Amino acid sequence: MKNIKTLGKVLGVALLAVVAVLAVLTYWHPGTRTLKTTTVTTTDRRSTVRLVALGDSLTQGVGDQKNHGGYTGRIKTMVHQQDKVKVIMHNYGLAGDRSDQIEKRLVNSTEQQKQVRQAQAITLTVGGNDLLQTLTKNVTINQQSRLDRQLDQAERAYGQKLQSLLSTIRRYNGKVPIFLYSIYNPIYVYFANLDQITNAVDDWNAVTVKTAKRYQSLYVVDINRDLSVGQFRSVTQQAKLKRAAQKSNDGQLSTESFQKQILATDANKELNNYLSPADHFHPNAKGYRLMTQKLFEQMQAHQQWLKK
Repeated sequence: MKNIKTLGKVLGVALLAVVAVLAVLTYWHPGTRTLKTTTVTTTDRRSTVRLVALGDSLTQGVGDQKNHGGYTGRIKTMVHQQDKVKVIMHNYGLAGDRSDQIEKRLVNSTEQQKQVRQAQAITLTVGGNDLLQTLTKNVTINQQSRLDRQLDQAERAYGQKLQSLLSTIRRYNGKVPIFLYSIYNPIYVYFANLDQITNAVDDWNAVTVKTAKRYQSLYVVDINRDLSVGQFRSVTQQAKLKRAAQKSNDGQLSTESFQKQILATDANKELNNYLSPADHFHPNAKGYRLMTQKLFEQMQAHQQWLKK
């Protein structure tokens, strides 16, 4: 992995120590096969569609201060209003779950299996907790070459776990589209000058994309850049963020700088307008609206789930 090899000493003990703090907050949580856009006429549409949401805290809706169920409640409403169909939504998101735990819950639940079999479309958030676990496990490593080996090994292991999860989903339903979200960098706006963190998230997403290409009718919903940079979308805005970050942390991600810039932030404030001020990690209502819009665009581009 070219980018992961760029993780310098700044991503060693200091970064991993900070990640240990992030673990307490329990976070974490790009389209692959692009088919020709399909349009389903009104007469060909189902009158009722069943959507099943699998995943972690992003599917559960953690951080949504409006209590609309995160993206799942919103996509249910949007599909109903825009496509004029009744929507039955089953949400099986659970905060903190890694890829293997999401799969285990599915394998052990006849109810989940039943709903997956009956679904016309499946959504999935996965990967963030796998990455977080990897970083916290390696918190004591201060030798860069050893750290690189551990991260490379973890990437390969995650690819295998994700493949196992997707294959299990396909065992219960082999045809319907799966809409798989990417992960994002929730602390970018505070540490925009540290490319190593962004690269680590990008590399993890690359594993997701590579694995997803093995499956038909699987579409990645890329939220990485939008939720990472928030409202700071222009080159000028991001350059200003980097200058401010450099001044605050001097190119170092330490526990002290993390506490100063994030944990000490007023509970009612968050620099990224798309993230929750409660934990500075999960999307807020605006963030979930963005996730919903991105998902809806993919669902409209691939409408086989609407067809009778």
